[in-house]
Amino acid sequence: MSRKMKTVDVKGKPYVTVNERIKAFRELHDTGRIVTKMMVTEGNENCLFTAEIYLGETLVSTGHAAEERGSSHINKTNFIENCETSAVGRALGFFGIGVDSAVASYEEAQH
Repeated sequence: MSRKMKTVDVKGKPYVTVNERIKAFRELHDTGRIVTKMMVTEGNENCLFTAEIYLGETLVSTGHAAEERGSSHINKTNFIENCETSAVGRALGFFGIGVDSAVASYEEAQH
């Protein structure tokens, strides 16, 4: 990869945001695909997403995330979007993009 991924500080440790992971994935694998699916919604209060990373037709990584409406500041209005982004970030992390020591969403890392 030709560029270094930007990080933000989370409790004294560098964290690569999901948008940076997506950019790196696209740079490394321009024909790769990221496929997301909302698996569960319960009364529009909870959701579960899965994200799958493909190289060609080969599934190379999967990530899941669950969120609850109102469980954080961002989840008051955007819990579904946040959940999807978290699943993508985890799938890319499991694939090895943007992680050095742990696979966690920005919100998870803050706790």
